Amino acid sequence: MKLHHAAIIALLLASSARSEEPLWAERLAFWSWSRVQRLETKLKKIDDELATLPPLSLINTSLSVGLKTGLTTNEDVRWLEVELAEESPADTIVLVPALAKAATAVEAGYGFPVRFVLEVIDAAGQNHVVLDASQDAYPKPGCNPVVVRFDSRPVKSIRLTATEPWAFDGPEVLAMAEVFVLSGNRNLAAGTNVTSSSTRNAPRAWTRANLVDCITPLGLPVKPTTDGTPGFHSAVADTATVDKHVTVSLPEPTPIDDVILVPARVREVPLWFNYGFPELYRVEAALNDDFSDAILLGECTDRYQPSPGMNVVGFSVGGQMVRHVRFTATRLWFRQNDYVFALAEMQLMRGGKNVALGSKVTASDVSTSECGMTWAPSQMSDGLTSEGRLLDLPEWFRQLERRRELETQQGVLLAQKDDHLHKARQQLVYGSVGSLGGVTALSIVLLLRQQRQRRLDAQKLQEKLARDLHDEIGSNLGSIAMICSLANQPDANVDGMRADLAEIGHVAAESADSMRDMVQLISPRGSFEGAHWLEVIHRLTRRLLRNVKTTCDLPPHPLPHEPDVETRREIYLFCKEVLHNIARHAQATKARLRILPSPQGLRIHITDNGVGFDPGAAQAAAGHGLGNLRERAAMMDARLHLFSKPGAGTVVRLDIPVTKRWRRP
Repeated sequence: MKLHHAAIIALLLASSARSEEPLWAERLAFWSWSRVQRLETKLKKIDDELATLPPLSLINTSLSVGLKTGLTTNEDVRWLEVELAEESPADTIVLVPALAKAATAVEAGYGFPVRFVLEVIDAAGQNHVVLDASQDAYPKPGCNPVVVRFDSRPVKSIRLTATEPWAFDGPEVLAMAEVFVLSGNRNLAAGTNVTSSSTRNAPRAWTRANLVDCITPLGLPVKPTTDGTPGFHSAVADTATVDKHVTVSLPEPTPIDDVILVPARVREVPLWFNYGFPELYRVEAALNDDFSDAILLGECTDRYQPSPGMNVVGFSVGGQMVRHVRFTATRLWFRQNDYVFALAEMQLMRGGKNVALGSKVTASDVSTSECGMTWAPSQMSDGLTSEGRLLDLPEWFRQLERRRELETQQGVLLAQKDDHLHKARQQLVYGSVGSLGGVTALSIVLLLRQQRQRRLDAQKLQEKLARDLHDEIGSNLGSIAMICSLANQPDANVDGMRADLAEIGHVAAESADSMRDMVQLISPRGSFEGAHWLEVIHRLTRRLLRNVKTTCDLPPHPLPHEPDVETRREIYLFCKEVLHNIARHAQATKARLRILPSPQGLRIHITDNGVGFDPGAAQAAAGHGLGNLRERAAMMDARLHLFSKPGAGTVVRLDIPVTKRWRRP
């Protein structure tokens, strides 16, 4: 986990440095400015449309990867075949390339054939080629789905034959994450029989069954929106082995084809891809309210079956007449020190449509507020997840194709822009020889100084972040180590060890909270991707002053001027120091934190009704960390005002000026 967070911080620092690269070439190359502006306008339009399209996760959130043929070299032809349960009309085949480790690196599109033939076969054995890519090398798709559409026709099986297999980084192999066979909105291939020329049978990761388990590196079929809802959440349990259930009830008995379960997602913790999805479960249907006529639709009884991650879980029902569908968790999902059951959505599909939309949802028990999110059973039938609106499969694949098309256009436009700027730099240099030689030399000197200063600023920020992580996380890890050593003493008893384990959990939770806050503070991404830094301050206030009646007044964001990364970090640490003093020393019953824009920049105003102290006393100044507060104020060129006296509470005010590194939203 520590390495994961460190990687996130390194990526954020790198992207922050890239976003601040100088625009000297555009500013000086005025003769190409209009062309660059036109390219920028097109790029902005593409960025705006990309923000409305489903993102590609490009991560294996489940242990299940897909199907891979054997690594031997004596196979003349490598092939795979998916046989449907019965002959059915189909109109689309979707091949999802695998994301997997090759010989030296992780490859997006691992094992996707260079040349191949894709054909459909009917019940009479008649073959029909729907895509012949055996002559020219097929463009590398990465992990983008390859969608093959054709006129609807009866299909009993589909066959992919690699006439030239993949061999870019390792031995020749044919691999695929998933195959979809669509009839309208329905995936006919889910859970069907798969055969292949050979198989690299690595249980959990590479098996034939993994080719039709609906698990891909693409993520959930979700269109980003701002009205998302997280779904249903059970009450928290102390043990995993307690049954909890949630039931969707239709207005009247209805035949359904498939039951689709959509896992919930909590983005604040990077590895919680399928938050609350139970380890063991069963899905039942009934016509009676009391489930006296219940029939089993599907179940998981193997604790070691790979979790779905950011993928749906489906069960084919075959037109079964139902009115109530119940999802029962028989072994709950382990969170941190407890166990929970959560689900974003349950879809009951009939003819490619979700007939459960708006249906009544009941549960054995409910929690309405967890992980800073508002949950409700009714959200399990509203067609939404926390990240946006669920899409049917054809629309999802159409939008993913549009994303790939736009990203290709974006790459071409960026290359054209770079070419213009490269030519502008060349013209600037060549034209400066002679009469403008001095200007060129001065420009180069200024550029080098600017680059050197940017490197120094980035290095300073990295050192400060490293120091913060060392002070916070290192101290907490030291505490955990000390508690563990005490628990290992020969005279340790069970009650004492339980108390030690509880303290370890508390310290670890504090470390996770601090790490999450720091990652979100320095994040350069938009509000859809991560929390705004003011929300991080709000969460910090609630966490540190959980036993104090607290008012937190924060301005709406974005602000007129947004602080740069380093200033946000200093503001966070300043507030943390003051709030910590209130929680530890003030004995206050009420506190208030206000952050408001001022003509000069930002004003932070923190008050409490605690016991107060004499700021002039040396002992009080040391005990309340006034030196740290003054030092942080100086780092921001801010003015610190502190008013306190014994018995009269404390007022801390910080006026922070706008600097040239702040930006307008």
